Amino acid sequence: MQAHHLSSAAQLEALRAGELDIGLLRERPVDPDLDTMPVVAERLGVLLAASVAAELADDEGVRLETLRGPQWVSFPRSGSPAWYDEVTSVLRSFGLALGPEPPQDQSLIAEVKLAAVGTGKTFALAPPHWSAPLPENVVWKPLHQHPLVRRTWAAWPAHSRRRDLAAFITALPTTDL
Repeated sequence: MQAHHLSSAAQLEALRAGELDIGLLRERPVDPDLDTMPVVAERLGVLLAASVAAELADDEGVRLETLRGPQWVSFPRSGSPAWYDEVTSVLRSFGLALGPEPPQDQSLIAEVKLAAVGTGKTFALAPPHWSAPLPENVVWKPLHQHPLVRRTWAAWPAHSRRRDLAAFITALPTTDL
């Protein structure tokens, strides 16, 4: 097996075309030709400039409705439409105005996201264990009552009989948030 970094939408296309053995998707595909299994559920928090976090956070973290000033650093809807719609729906339900959606072909680079957040004019959503080191002026805080849970699904062709793929799938951790 060889790893590729693709959006959820691109993984679904590749799975359906027989070009991918397994995908890790941000949304559960509704497709009778694919088998799925939830593998990760992460309670998202928020990346903020340290100065903004000092104003908005309390001992439990940040209330989503207090983020009406900074703008959300978004991702293109085309990469994971159902997840994008879920996130934007939750943000709107807390009274947040969403900025413009990034261009469909734009991928979000972590360094650019962190630089934008560091200005204090934007915020980003992130899991508790952000993969890149955070700059000194950016902090991660949990969201009160965990309004956003990001799930990752493993998906593979339902007709697959590959033993190596079955072994890989059974070795994946499952989560039950």
